[in-house]
Amino acid sequence: MTPQSYIILQYNSYFWNAITTIMNFLKILASYIYPITIKSIPSERSGVIELTLVNGRLVMDSKSANYSYGSLQKVLKKGLQFIGSSRLHTFNSILVLGVAGGSVIKTLREDFKLSASITGVEIDGEILDLANTYFQLNKIEKLHLIKADAFTYIKSCQKKFDLIIVDIFNDSQMSAQLFDILFWKDIHRTLNKNGVCLFNSIIHSKENQVRNLELTKQLEKLFTKTETLKTHQINELFLLSK
Repeated sequence: MTPQSYIILQYNSYFWNAITTIMNFLKILASYIYPITIKSIPSERSGVIELTLVNGRLVMDSKSANYSYGSLQKVLKKGLQFIGSSRLHTFNSILVLGVAGGSVIKTLREDFKLSASITGVEIDGEILDLANTYFQLNKIEKLHLIKADAFTYIKSCQKKFDLIIVDIFNDSQMSAQLFDILFWKDIHRTLNKNGVCLFNSIIHSKENQVRNLELTKQLEKLFTKTETLKTHQINELFLLSK
């Protein structure tokens, strides 16, 4: 390669990098006016998953629900704030059932500055790939990601955790297994003494309200302390202390 050719190649590289930077900046500006779809993929379990720029931030959504970095992140952050930063900092091990894009993991690391080891379980491989590619989830230290069914994982889990976050959805639907007392006995067994479980549920109807009330009665018999926290219109968080 001649010196002239090398200079031309370098110039072209700088030029296209500059164009890309400008285009990305324009997309961010436009996202404050209307959502900009960055990527859309079919998911065998969750239907179509979209990555969208909204108000300068990248969010992950299914057809009917926010999966990460939108309203969901705010809901779970409120639950963590309710637990309290001082108590969270006593935890050494955390289990997240239902990772999606990993917004709650980013919240734990960036907002609460927790250095505890985190295990994340996510059944949808396509979603994990997006989380790693677009949100760099696999670059977070002391994070172990497992592609597995959360219900199967917790049933055979031999480890114990100080904090368990249950955030399992299929689009906007919740599995009946989440309201089975056998699942919660597995959660209770997997929690360390004085540990806490944070469970995110959605109430769409009166039937869902009755369902949650029935679950509350069962959990009160199992856990030392059971609290519920209404957040973001349809979300109800359960805070369960062992």
